[in-house]
Amino acid sequence: MLSEYFKIVKDKDIFKNHCSEIFDELKGKRVLLYGAGEAYFALDKIYNFKEKFDIIGIADLKFASKDKKVIKENQKKFKDIKMINPEIPENIEQEEFDYLLITNEYTKPILRFLKEKFDIDENKIRTLFVQEIEDESINLSNLYKHKFEKTFPKLIKKLKNKKVLLYGAGAYLEAIKKYFDLSGLNIIGITDRRYSFKTDENEFLGYKTYSVDDIKELNPDYVVVSTKKYVDIITDLYENVLKDTKIKIKPLVKRSFWSLFKEVMN
Repeated sequence: MLSEYFKIVKDKDIFKNHCSEIFDELKGKRVLLYGAGEAYFALDKIYNFKEKFDIIGIADLKFASKDKKVIKENQKKFKDIKMINPEIPENIEQEEFDYLLITNEYTKPILRFLKEKFDIDENKIRTLFVQEIEDESINLSNLYKHKFEKTFPKLIKKLKNKKVLLYGAGAYLEAIKKYFDLSGLNIIGITDRRYSFKTDENEFLGYKTYSVDDIKELNPDYVVVSTKKYVDIITDLYENVLKDTKIKIKPLVKRSFWSLFKEVMN
């Protein structure tokens, strides 16, 4: 079954542009594919890998099966593409390829496996999916679970021409910044409890960082909380930081009543 992360990312411009760059780089090269799962078939329907480069084979741990029925089914699926069992290092290392291209969306465990088991130049490995942010797939799936792609444009419209200070410098905001355009918000900076202590970190994602104690002096129209969980944070801000001010607080990601109820009860 294709992951929610795959279903979301495959239609994003950032993914399409990355694939285009990879295909341009690998054009006319001998390519060994790694990953023969549903992601491979779904992407092949979109991009037709055989037209992009010279495929010399496809590797996947499922080709290690000794079940004759499974082997026969695989042969039907991959027809004239050579199937390679990566459990035997020689099977990959003896192949003459210019690049190894990983088609699976979960690249980190595969890269770790390749590094531990094979003597392959890392400069010859390319990935279609680039999960450079901690828990990227989990956070992106969470955003779509809460319909952020629909509520975010409404938030931008509501906060038009308002000074916004983001609260929460973490991986959740990194995922939002990577896949959504925050330029519609007039963001004057970002605050987090960790900036209340001495730190050399003056910027986060291109935004100037501030201590929570600086919020009153900055006097934004809104503090927009950009964390996954935010009930306790908003309560703390109202009761201990922004009391007796006109500064308003909103969550960046609007969630359902039941989602918030579960957060409070847990």
